[in-house]
Amino acid sequence: MLLKTERLVIRPIVESDLDDLFEYHSDANTVRYIPWEVRTREDVAEWFERSLGWTGLEREGDNLVLGFADRDTNKIIGQLNAHLVSLRNSHLEFGYVLNPKFAGRGLAAEAVTAFINYLFSDLGFRRLVAVIDVRNRNSIRLVEKLGFRREATHIEDDFLKGELCDTHRYALLSREWSPN
Repeated sequence: MLLKTERLVIRPIVESDLDDLFEYHSDANTVRYIPWEVRTREDVAEWFERSLGWTGLEREGDNLVLGFADRDTNKIIGQLNAHLVSLRNSHLEFGYVLNPKFAGRGLAAEAVTAFINYLFSDLGFRRLVAVIDVRNRNSIRLVEKLGFRREATHIEDDFLKGELCDTHRYALLSREWSPN
């Protein structure tokens, strides 16, 4: 599976990407609102081994993890994740993370837009949900810019990195999607 945008290639992560992944998996600010701790190089390698099976969305509970790479250098600068919540309801949860060295250029929006197109148009899913810590202003701005609507705010529903936090549920239906 390979998607191309103007500046990015969205593709499966391979072992030679581990150093690129380590750059942002090991950054405390980057993973602040993500449900995993700062990772060592060894942690990233272990995560990579576990993620090798996360390549499709066919059964409930399946996961898909893809990297997005700079089109010119093939360096992984972020990743996209989807989790099949309900096959019957055609419902996915999804997320994304960007190496902060590449922030402020619209690259996350470009990657997420292509991913949404793929999930809706190519795979035929109907509903996407993003669960976002209410403090994660950048992520909130991104999904709102892409047309997601806030459906709920859950109070103290997640224990993340030693503290209870609130989360927003943002959703988008395939019939509402209008790529920029």
